[in-house]
Amino acid sequence: MIKISFIHLSDIHFVKSSNNPADIDKALRDAIITDLTVNAKKLLNNISGILVTGDIAFSGARTEYEIAKKYLNEISDIFSIKPSDIYCVPGNHDIDQIAARESHIVYQEQCAIDSHSSIDDADKAFAKSINAPCFNDVLFEPIREYNEFASRFNCNISPKRITWIKEFELDYGLKLSLFGANSCYLSNSSDHQPGQPDRLMYIGQAQIPPRMADTAILLMCHHPPECWKFKSDLIDRINKRADIQLYGHMHTQSIELNDNNAILYSGATHPTRSADWVPRYNWITISSNIDNGDRFLNIEIYPRILSKNRDCFLADTANTTNGIYLRHSINIDKKRKIDLEDVIMEISNDLSSKDRKEYTNDQTDMHQTYDEEINERELIYGFYELSVVRQLELLGELELLSEDDKGKSMTSVLNSVIQRSKEQGKFRLLWNSIENKGEIE
Repeated sequence: MIKISFIHLSDIHFVKSSNNPADIDKALRDAIITDLTVNAKKLLNNISGILVTGDIAFSGARTEYEIAKKYLNEISDIFSIKPSDIYCVPGNHDIDQIAARESHIVYQEQCAIDSHSSIDDADKAFAKSINAPCFNDVLFEPIREYNEFASRFNCNISPKRITWIKEFELDYGLKLSLFGANSCYLSNSSDHQPGQPDRLMYIGQAQIPPRMADTAILLMCHHPPECWKFKSDLIDRINKRADIQLYGHMHTQSIELNDNNAILYSGATHPTRSADWVPRYNWITISSNIDNGDRFLNIEIYPRILSKNRDCFLADTANTTNGIYLRHSINIDKKRKIDLEDVIMEISNDLSSKDRKEYTNDQTDMHQTYDEEINERELIYGFYELSVVRQLELLGELELLSEDDKGKSMTSVLNSVIQRSKEQGKFRLLWNSIENKGEIE
């Protein structure tokens, strides 16, 4: 049976002074490293990545992301996974509030979307903003440093890609797709006003995960539904599509399980130090099985909590059924059938177990062969490890830059460059050059 596991962190809040001699949170981060090294390696199978549901930084500063990168790489090393196997979405603390506060055009565009009382009108205003000639990146200016950090993991967002997807193979022809959504387009200094409820965040209909046959979806988003401005217009559709949902922001943990969903409101890795200061993080294992012709998605959630003496992380027994984890199963085929009604899925629900096994093996082999040859996420990570000068020289030597790319940041053009390399038959050459630290063979 294929089992894939993830380490789930949220609200880490790295600050510029993290790791200095007086950093009282370093012991907390070290306790997570110890917990992963001693316990997670023993209990989990096939660690496939690190999931971070926002607030990686505290003020969206480059220094904070540099510290975060080193720490996340340290976790990657524990499990011998690639440093590119990190998946993240932005939180409100990943916003550079100076850009949002001091740039009139950024604030104006945010207010133009926020002023609408219907989701359709807000979506139109959002579309107008990200499609505006010359100024379509205005809403992305406050997350410029976040995007620089997230680009090496291919989790950056832009006017051309407002969400991201990463696919994994499970058993019986079922796939798992991580889906990254951004709830912070409108975040600015007006989010929290004394004596006022927190301002609600904008999630638009374009961020609802698509219907995908034979696919279970794990949605990552910083703000949970109660923080959404148009929750009533979105939640039913998101619950139908997103089988597993991971949220941050609230700093308190709760787990909601029902026939159709597993929803984790994550605790904070670095919560604000107050009377109820309780650092948490999670492990998640996902697999699939078949029963009476239907495929089931199996989720095991391992909630971890700092001990009362603040010395180590332990299983949060209050949120588990066996003292270590909480297990839940969702009948994916039944859920999709109810959702799609008379729409015929690509793989019929009456396929035999044998047929599904054969289909899974064929698809898995194709996927693994491609990953073994060229792993696009690893290519992107390696590219960003080159100096900026060498990045430009390499793309120039391979003639992969277009006139439209001039004057734009590498973050905004790299995905187009990679697609261009595939179309021109230069993808392998680009990969080999990056493997050789920027030297063309």
